Amino acid sequence: MLKKSKTYILNDQPTEEDALDFTPYVETLVDIIQTGNTPLTIGVFGTWGSGKTSLMRMVKKKLPKKFAVSWFDAWKYDKEETLWRVLLLQVLSEIRAAIPQDNNEDLDEINDLEFSLYAPVDREKVGGMTVEWGKMGQGLVEGALQIGLGFLPGGTVINDLLKEFRNSDKSEQALSKLLSSVHRESTKIHIEQIRFLEQFHERFTKLVNKYIVEQKRRLVLFVDDLDRCSPEKAIEVLEAIKLFLDASGSIFVLGVDQDVIARGIEMKYKEFRDKGYSGDQARFTIEGLRYLEKIIQLPFQIPPIDPVNMKEFISSLSTEWPNEDCPSVFDEGLGDNPRQIKRSVNTFLMLWKLADRRKAKLNGEVKPIRLAKVVAIQAVHPTLYDFLREEPRYLGVLEEYYRAGANAERSIPSMDPSDQLVPFLSHRAGDAVRRILLLHNAQMQDANFAGLSPDELRLYFTLTRSAETPQILRPVDTALSFYEPQMINIPTGKFLMGSTDKQTQQIIEESGNKAGWMEWVEWEKPQHFVELSEYFISKFPITNREYQAFVKSTKCIPPRGWEGDQFPPEKGGHPVVYVSWNDAVAYCIWLSEKSGKQYRLPTEAEWEKAARWYHASVGEEKSLIWAWGDEFDPSKANTVEARKGTTSSVGDFSPQGDSPYGCVDMIGNVWEWCNDWFDEQEYKRKERDQVKDPLGPSAGTFRVLRGGSFDDGHRSARGASRDKRVPHRSNGYDGFRIAYSPMKLESND
Repeated sequence: MLKKSKTYILNDQPTEEDALDFTPYVETLVDIIQTGNTPLTIGVFGTWGSGKTSLMRMVKKKLPKKFAVSWFDAWKYDKEETLWRVLLLQVLSEIRAAIPQDNNEDLDEINDLEFSLYAPVDREKVGGMTVEWGKMGQGLVEGALQIGLGFLPGGTVINDLLKEFRNSDKSEQALSKLLSSVHRESTKIHIEQIRFLEQFHERFTKLVNKYIVEQKRRLVLFVDDLDRCSPEKAIEVLEAIKLFLDASGSIFVLGVDQDVIARGIEMKYKEFRDKGYSGDQARFTIEGLRYLEKIIQLPFQIPPIDPVNMKEFISSLSTEWPNEDCPSVFDEGLGDNPRQIKRSVNTFLMLWKLADRRKAKLNGEVKPIRLAKVVAIQAVHPTLYDFLREEPRYLGVLEEYYRAGANAERSIPSMDPSDQLVPFLSHRAGDAVRRILLLHNAQMQDANFAGLSPDELRLYFTLTRSAETPQILRPVDTALSFYEPQMINIPTGKFLMGSTDKQTQQIIEESGNKAGWMEWVEWEKPQHFVELSEYFISKFPITNREYQAFVKSTKCIPPRGWEGDQFPPEKGGHPVVYVSWNDAVAYCIWLSEKSGKQYRLPTEAEWEKAARWYHASVGEEKSLIWAWGDEFDPSKANTVEARKGTTSSVGDFSPQGDSPYGCVDMIGNVWEWCNDWFDEQEYKRKERDQVKDPLGPSAGTFRVLRGGSFDDGHRSARGASRDKRVPHRSNGYDGFRIAYSPMKLESND
C-alpha cells in the first residue's frame, strides 16, 4: 500500500509545471516568438484535454517581461454578441498600457479606435437586412417594410415613403423611390465599413510600430479555447486577427483542435457548396483546413506523449493508489490525453473509497486492479461498457477470447465473440480494451475476470454506475444494429431421449401420487435412442437486450412490460419473456436475414440433448435428470427453490448449473419454445429403434416448451419434462433460445 494523503481527487486546471516533458517544445516556441519574422500566427493543435493550455501557459511564462503579452479565453466571451470586438478591445488595452500617461495624443488615438469598434456593429445590423421583393405581393411588401426598414438610418424618410405608398394612386412610383432609397443607404453602409477596416488597420499598425517594434518588443496574444466557441464566433476571431491585427511585431498563438475548427468553417460557409459537383459527398469551395492555412502560418501539433513520461505522470497523480499496478491500467488503456486520464483516475479513486465504505453492503470483495480496468473500459469504450453492464458475463468471455488469440500455441476458440461482441471489437477503441484485459498474466487472479461468476462480475458494474455519464450525453454506436448470440456446437451422435419408468415413478411419489402428475410424466415415456446431425444451439436464452434490436428494427409490438422499445430497467441480461412461439419464429427469421445464417428454434430432441446428455468426452454416456446431474441442487438453477420469484440474469447459475455441453439456464429461469408441434403420444408412436433427426408431428394445436421456469419446482424443471402452449399466446415465464444446422433441416410448420 502506498503512502496516503488527505486529498485524493485531482483538479483539471492547466498547469505551468512540466509533468509530460513539454520543455523542448516550450523552448522551441519561445525561441520562434522572440526571433521569428512577424506578423505571425502560430496554431497549437491538439484534441480537447491534450495539454494545449498547459503548454501555452508554459510558453507565456518564459517570454521576456518586456513583451506585451495578453491571454484571451475565447470561450468565456462566446455569449457576447460580437466576440471579435472583445478581442480587439483586449489587444488595444495592451497597447494602452505601453503608452506613457502624459501622451494625451496617443491615448486619445486609442480611445478613438475603441469607440470606432462600436459603430460598425450597428451598421452591420441594418446593412445585413434583406427583403426578397420578388416573392412578395403588394400587401406583403408593405407589411415587411413596416416591420423591418423602420430601423434603417433615414427611417423617417422611409416611413414617409411608406405612407405615400399606402395613400397614393401612384403606388408603383412610390415603391420605386423606396427601393432606390434603401439601395443608396445599403451602399453607403458598405462603403463606410470598408473605410473603417482600412482606417483601423492603418492606425493600429502605426501604434504597434511606435510602442512595440521601435522598442524591440513584441505584442503576443494567446487565444485559448477557440474550438469551444460556436463556429460563427470562432471564425470572427480568426478573421479579426487577419483583417485588423496583421501588423509587424504582432504574434498570435491559437490553441485549437484544428479538426473542430475546420468543420465549423465548413458549416459556416456551407452555402458556398460547389453546385457542379456530382459525387455523393458535397464538396466545399471553402475547405476548412485550407481556410486555416491562410490564417495560421506555423502549425504545431501536440506530439504523442512518450510512454515512459506518461506512466510517470499517471503514477504521480496520486499517493493513494491501492495497488502499484493500477497506474499501468490507465497507461495501457487511455492513450495520451491528460484530461481524460485525470478524469478516469478521479473516478477510480472515488469508487475505491466508496467500495471501502460499503464493504458490508457489497456482495463480494472488490479487487482494485479489476476496478481500475472496468473504469478504464468505461472511459475508452462507453458503448461496450453499457453492454457489459447489462450482460457482465461477456467480460470474462472477452478476456478468454483475447488470451486465446494472444497465445501462439492456441487457436481462437470456436466460441469467439463474433456473435455478440464483434460490433464492439471492430470499434476503434477495441485495441485499447484488448490491452487492458491482457495487461496481467492469467495467474494474477485478482487482476483478471475470466472464470468469475456473473455476480462477481456484476459487483464492479454496480460500483461504476455511480460514475456513469448521463444517458443523454452517451455516444450512440449505430453499427450495433443486431446481436448474434453465442452458440454451442453439438456434434453428430445419438442420445437417450425421455425418462425411464424408474425416473417417472420417483416424480410421481414425490408429488404424493397425484393423478395429474401421473398423466404429465407419461408424456416423457418411453425413453428411446435418437440420432441427431451436427447443430449449434445458443449458449444462453435470448435476452431482453438481444430481443430489443429486433423490436427496434422491425417496429413490432414489444413484449408486455416494456416502455415502447425499452426493456424494464436492469433487465437487459434477463431472458426475454411475454414472447409467443410466433414472436420467437419472427425473431429467428429477422436474425437470419441480418446474419446470413439460417437461425430457427431448436427441435425438441435438439433441446433435450444439449440440456442433459452426458457424452463420451466427459464420462460414461447417459441422460442426466437435471443439467448437472441426478441430484437436485437449488443453488444451480432459478427454480422455485431458489426463491427469486422472477427471472434472473442469464448465467447467474453458471457454471455450476451448466449442461455437459456448456449450455446455460437449460433448467429453470424460463420455459423455452421448441420448433415441434406437441403430441402427448409422440414418444409412444416412435419405433423403439434409433430415430434420426425427428421433427415432431406435422400439425397440431400446441407447440412444445422445455426446461421449466422460476415459477416451477424441481419436479417440473427437469431435462426431460415437456409442456405445451398455443403458439400465439405469451406469458411472463416463457422465453426461447435458438439453433441452426450446418445442413438445413426441414421443419414441420
